[in-house]
Amino acid sequence: MKILEVVFTLRPGGAERFAVDLTNELSKANEVTIMAIKDDTVEPERNLFYASELAERVTYKNVGISNGYSLHKVIKIYKAIKNEKADIVHLHGDNMPHFCILAIFLLNRKSKFYQTIHNDIHNGYDSLFYRFLVKTFGYQKKMGFIALSETNYRDMLEIYPKIKGVCIANGRAPIVPTDRFDETREEIASYKSAADSRIYLHVARCSPQKNQTLLVEAFGKFVEKGYHADLIIIGVNFDSELGKSIQAKAANNVHFIGTRKNVGDYMLNADVFCLSSDFEGMPITLLEASLIGVPIVSTAVCGAVDIIENKVNGILSKGHTVEEYLDALEYSYKHLSELRQNSLKMKDNSSYTIENCARKYMDFFNR
Repeated sequence: MKILEVVFTLRPGGAERFAVDLTNELSKANEVTIMAIKDDTVEPERNLFYASELAERVTYKNVGISNGYSLHKVIKIYKAIKNEKADIVHLHGDNMPHFCILAIFLLNRKSKFYQTIHNDIHNGYDSLFYRFLVKTFGYQKKMGFIALSETNYRDMLEIYPKIKGVCIANGRAPIVPTDRFDETREEIASYKSAADSRIYLHVARCSPQKNQTLLVEAFGKFVEKGYHADLIIIGVNFDSELGKSIQAKAANNVHFIGTRKNVGDYMLNADVFCLSSDFEGMPITLLEASLIGVPIVSTAVCGAVDIIENKVNGILSKGHTVEEYLDALEYSYKHLSELRQNSLKMKDNSSYTIENCARKYMDFFNR
């Protein structure tokens, strides 16, 4: 089977991380091309962040469109997709169907089109455009839609009851130490404000959705109460206006270290992983933490409520206030040993592997 995975870029991000993992896994038994539509010669270090992790058997192509939306760009993308003559065209990103709409209209008899919902269905996937797309193609079984969690899937069926859809939880390739593991362990030790300080880790781009303001404000109160802990934040865009505002509110125990390609090494050296988002689909970082056996502190968003058994392998904050998130942080500190033991026991039975995920995608593609 010839499969075309379509993304905007290969820059740091959960959707991009997943697309690369899925592409590599699908390519073991299929001819797979991953196509980025945004010009990768602009900020290549960022836009090709995951390119080095593509398997040799995967073909990478770039359409090369600039920022913005126009009919010319839609036609250029249509031609690029048409030239691939793929059996399956798999789209990633809530805005991707806008750019691929001509291809969906004209090529759906030759290629099967699928869209993965990478976020909360109520944030970007229930617009007038999507309602048109689903009713025109999804209800007619000409296009398939994939939700990333049971919570998201229920919401999808509530909005689009006749959709050709399925729930396939995200998967992640195995997290193994890199050749920078020892160096990373030493780096993390240098951030500790006390010898017995526990390391809390957050990995995400700076974004209103990720609500890092909540995280740093709660963590500040956390250390003020005498808990020995340091928070490491990995991610892009913290040089933005919002990012600078977040950094200004952060305590000395919060360390912003930019992007890292070896995030797994940091996960393997962390005591707790933190997520403070207002909404999500199925965050790849949560999967990484759960597959390693690291306890999680998170707001009760999609994905988190599917992965975390509250007070078993992690803790869900009751709400999105600073005090509620602070309560969750305190619980994680006081019960870390128990949470860690449970997390390590549960990781070996995890269904969130990329092998399991890719098999379910192939089942859906062949349906």
